[in-house]
Formats: sequence, structure tokens, C-alpha cells
Amino acid sequence: MVEFALSIMFLLLILFSVLYFGRYYLISQVLLFAAQEGAKIAARTPNLSDNATRDMVRGFTTGGVQINPNSVIFTALASAGLLSQPVSGNKPPTSGNLPPGSSVQILPWDASSNSTPIPAGTVAVMITYPFELIGNPFSGQNNNPVQSVALAMSFDKPAIQFPNFNVSQQAVAAEEVYQQ
Repeated sequence: MVEFALSIMFLLLILFSVLYFGRYYLISQVLLFAAQEGAKIAARTPNLSDNATRDMVRGFTTGGVQINPNSVIFTALASAGLLSQPVSGNKPPTSGNLPPGSSVQILPWDASSNSTPIPAGTVAVMITYPFELIGNPFSGQNNNPVQSVALAMSFDKPAIQFPNFNVSQQAVAAEEVYQQ
């Protein structure tokens, strides 16, 4: 009993660490794949200066509202269950919108103040998605009281924080079609 009492906090720390970093790695890799495939398509698409064309390539508006379910970005995010509406039962969500705080941008046209500049003659896709270990990212930050999970090894030492944050991935491709 004493050994279990001494080791349970360490085992919980390992468990939470594996869950936290495993979930982060999954979301990060899905976003990177979607951004890479989206950048390849965007590099081959003419007239990206038109907002409707960019919406069709993204599959979403810049704020994450579903527009084109046939987009490669939409398909990649749907296959990972990162969208809002499940098809039926307990299956992962394969349609719908992205959660609040998400964005899909085709750079340089959708660039915001926090976007990194890209080289001339290239096109980039940047996807931002909210990461939450506990809770539902679709509830929005105002409805989710859990902003982070903390685990303390003892009463006299500070707790180890597992915070919620936004995951961003960006992929760049050389333009294969002349853009105006």
C-alpha cells in the first residue's frame, strides 16, 4: 500500500503525459498533412486572388465554416474526426465546421497580422486548430471552464501544467500556375 501510494502520482504523470503529447502529435500530423496537400492543390489552381476559388480549395471559409466537402483539406480533417457533426451514432465527426478559433488560410491572400511571410512565387496553406486535452473544442472557450489540467507530485511543489492552446501547421509550395 505504501509503495502504491508513493508511485501513483508518478504513474498518473506518465499517463497524462502520454495522453497529452499523443493527442497533440495526432492533431499536429493531421494538420500538417492537410496543409501539405492543400498547398499542392493551391499551387496548381489558377485565380487564387478570387475569394470563392480559395474557399473551394480550402473547403472552408477562413473562419472554418464548411463550403466544399470535396476539398483535400476538408477530407483530411474529416478523416481524423476533427469536424463538428458525426454521421451517426458514436462514429467520429466526418462533416460540419471546424471549432471556434480554427482557421484555414491560403497565403499570401488570406494573410493576417500573425502570419509568417512567405517567399515570392510560392503559395502556403496555414491551418490553426484548438487543442484541448479535456473538453470539447466545439463548445468554445467561454463554455469550457477547463483551460488546463494540472498534476502535482506533492503538496509542497508546483503542479505540472497541461494547458490548452492552438496548434498551427503551415506548408509551402512553389506556384505552378501564374497568379495575377
